[in-house]
Amino acid sequence: MTPEAVVPLEAVREQRHSRTASAAIASGAAAFALCVATGREQAALAALAASWLFFAGLSAGSLAVVAAVRLARGRWARAVLPFAEATEGYLEYALGLLVVLLAGAPALLPWAVGAGAVRVALLAARELLPTAALVAAGARLVRTGAPGEGAARAGRAAVIYLVTYAVALSFWAYDWVLSLSSAPPAAVIPAFYFVGAFLSGLAWAALMAALRGVGGAKLRHDLGKLLFGFATVWAYLLWALYLAAWYGGVPAEVAPLLARWAGPYRPVAIGVLVAVFLWPFTLLLAERTKRARATLLAGASAVLVGLLAEGFLLVLPSLALRADLAAVVAGAAITLGVGGLFARAVGRRLPVAVLAADPPPAGWSPRALGGDL
Repeated sequence: MTPEAVVPLEAVREQRHSRTASAAIASGAAAFALCVATGREQAALAALAASWLFFAGLSAGSLAVVAAVRLARGRWARAVLPFAEATEGYLEYALGLLVVLLAGAPALLPWAVGAGAVRVALLAARELLPTAALVAAGARLVRTGAPGEGAARAGRAAVIYLVTYAVALSFWAYDWVLSLSSAPPAAVIPAFYFVGAFLSGLAWAALMAALRGVGGAKLRHDLGKLLFGFATVWAYLLWALYLAAWYGGVPAEVAPLLARWAGPYRPVAIGVLVAVFLWPFTLLLAERTKRARATLLAGASAVLVGLLAEGFLLVLPSLALRADLAAVVAGAAITLGVGGLFARAVGRRLPVAVLAADPPPAGWSPRALGGDL
């Protein structure tokens, strides 16, 4: 098949992707507006916070994978790094959604009800400043990875990004997870969250490698080992959270765990454990399954779905929300809208990533792919 035959097909796919993402964004925005108009602000903001934690964490974690690979000088990952770099396009949108969350903080955060302007301003400062720094560090990380940039400069950008990543995501975990509950804050939660975001970045890279077939079996094997290893680290931190609460036996510390192991949240919690740890651990244990596209795709997809569900487990059980069908449907639509925004922002950069990973034949033009480059 000639390039002239392929380009129109790619342009059609890009247009369909853009229309689908736009429809998802519109449905999410409509559901959010309807919830606010009908007095369900807290439910809408809770769904927005949960989905924001996942997609913003996925974008930030993917860039953390890029930074870690560059520091380790891992040439083995060169073919898949452009797919991880493409997520940088969503971080600015994540910053905009954060402003929406901060505007609704008095309706979402229990402590913010009736809080003074100074406390709310401090919340905005400790969220916006690290997040803006993360956006800037991510842009610099991607920019210094361009051909012709010096290794020392790229290394400094990677270090700056990783430090900013740990700080910013720790603030996210504190303000949008721990501060929702009156229980004593668990010190492991910030690390648990940013390790989970890093794991989602690895899963995204593995998913794209399996879908696009880049790098071959050796690259899939390396990604499968990393996915296997960091899923185990994630499970270890979860075990550390449980063990400290169980050993101490303090009712106030145990209550948040019990809230996530009761009622409708229990099957979700079990599903998260299976999807993020047990399933990929079993599936990717053997070397041949790490090398196979189908099994790596199944493992990476399960991790991403499980971590999305985990975002809701981190947020919802701490709030006194009315559990009715309308709230569930609205929450699903809002999540779909945030996902559509992620898909649109990242999809615009994926053609660039493909061209960076596999140089096109002579005569191809990036603009011929139909993306906004």
